[in-house]
Amino acid sequence: MQVGPEEAVVPFQKLMQMKAPVAVYEGIWRPLGYFIASKHSFPKDLDRIANLIQRPNRMVLDLASGPGNVTRRLGRLMPDSTIVGVDLSTVMLGRAVRLTRKEGLRNIYYLRGSALTLPFKNETFDAVSCCGALQLFPQALGEISRVLKPGGQFVCQTTIGPKKAPVIVRAADRVLKFSWFYLDDLKDRLSSFNFNLISEERSYINYIFLASKAIEASPS
Repeated sequence: MQVGPEEAVVPFQKLMQMKAPVAVYEGIWRPLGYFIASKHSFPKDLDRIANLIQRPNRMVLDLASGPGNVTRRLGRLMPDSTIVGVDLSTVMLGRAVRLTRKEGLRNIYYLRGSALTLPFKNETFDAVSCCGALQLFPQALGEISRVLKPGGQFVCQTTIGPKKAPVIVRAADRVLKFSWFYLDDLKDRLSSFNFNLISEERSYINYIFLASKAIEASPS
């Protein structure tokens, strides 16, 4: 693991750096929250999201990798590729490393780092995934675009907020700051960072999309 630069974190992110929440995150918290948000099965959608990345890809970044749910799936799907998981939480990363070793996956590496200042050179990755966290740091889209090669794929699962959220949701957001996007704003952000939307799917407040980084035309 590599310790990256610190960044201000919202209360929801702080929970993900504590042992007790992390202990129930993968088995209870995340699947239940995902089902409430989408009415879909969390494990089945994770497999579907991982399969959205077309192969072969030699270098793949899983941003906000958490306990490695998507990272490990990508590692199994692409045994000849290198998968790099990056997360801010040392507790999450520790769990990810243990599970990855237990499954015998040798093409996965984990680093501790900030989504806002990724410790990679420009155009390092053939593909980037970010599932469940982009709404916490929307400004990271610039960094994702920077480290992605032209023509590279970006697959993401995030939260789209209703124009008027229920009172209980607004109250929870004020406390935890788990946040969400508005769909038009997200699409504008993607376009501003040279992403072309390829496919999208919305279920309740859950939003999954696949985009590609534009290939700049050669000067005539």
